[in-house]
Amino acid sequence: MESNDAGWTEQDGYFEPHYYYEDGSVWLEDATGTTYIGSRDTYYIDDYGNLQEYSESEAASSSGDSSEEYSKSEKRGELHMRVGFTADDTIRESMPEKEGYFEQRSVNEGKSTAFALKVANSSLEDSSLKGFLAEYYPVKGEIITQKDLTFESYPATKYQYLTAVNEEEKNVDALVCQTDDYTFGLFILTPSDAYDKVAEKKATELIKSIDFIYAESVDMAMTDYFQVLTPERWKYLCHYETTKTENGGYKLTYYNEDVPVLTLEARYYDGEDQPLDSVWQGYLGRIETVDGKKYDLLSTISQYSEDASDEWKEMYDTYLDTINGIRMMDGCSLTEGSHT
Repeated sequence: MESNDAGWTEQDGYFEPHYYYEDGSVWLEDATGTTYIGSRDTYYIDDYGNLQEYSESEAASSSGDSSEEYSKSEKRGELHMRVGFTADDTIRESMPEKEGYFEQRSVNEGKSTAFALKVANSSLEDSSLKGFLAEYYPVKGEIITQKDLTFESYPATKYQYLTAVNEEEKNVDALVCQTDDYTFGLFILTPSDAYDKVAEKKATELIKSIDFIYAESVDMAMTDYFQVLTPERWKYLCHYETTKTENGGYKLTYYNEDVPVLTLEARYYDGEDQPLDSVWQGYLGRIETVDGKKYDLLSTISQYSEDASDEWKEMYDTYLDTINGIRMMDGCSLTEGSHT
């Protein structure tokens, strides 16, 4: 059994309250949420994760710490964008890209394609918002609508315009959010001859489902092939276990107390498609590793029980948030795959 090395304990994957750095401040994260503790000029976190306060002389000297060391401490975590895809939104491709992340899904009953991007600003030729659009899905003609929004305190811009993909005209509904380090984008492309009020509504709903989540490594359950951005509430309702299976596979199971809720499995693919184990199992795609091995990525949700605890039911009702938080590790990609 394995799990992350802080926050989630190594022994059984339970989440523990912990202190962390962000924006030059010290914060506490526990079951009630996040609490501001104070400035890093006053407080620090020792090697054991405990909160310590500088003496007056130390506080004076700590303000002269090098910016490089300060920056490293602040960047223990990263901002992630999670999109509220449904179980019917088929994964076409998912992988790390440009020091960020890329995911492609079939949405709107297969009539549209969604692209979710996280790109390091340092890798962009033109890091402006217009430059970002031009690099991925260039505007054909003029932008139809443009609206400035705020998502959980992060400024974002919503666009609607036309683009051309392989000379085929498509309508684009998009949201772009830019931070100091990354640019995030969600692009929903629909062939112009299929774009109607229903497609527009579906795209709007998908954009509204976006969450921006700051997470440290302690917030990610992981295997050698994928890691999972765990929903905030789950960290206080569950623990997880990772188990190695044959031919380098993995099972990652989330429990409420001792009752399983969701299992994510990377099952070795030997070249022949296999049937699903039960009606409770979903097929997410096929992982390919840098050394050419392949694994089918499966999700199994436990059968619903009216007798289960309220906490278990809460996890059951939100399991898609966990599936939408799956991210491939470096050297791995997830494609559509198939099963019998």
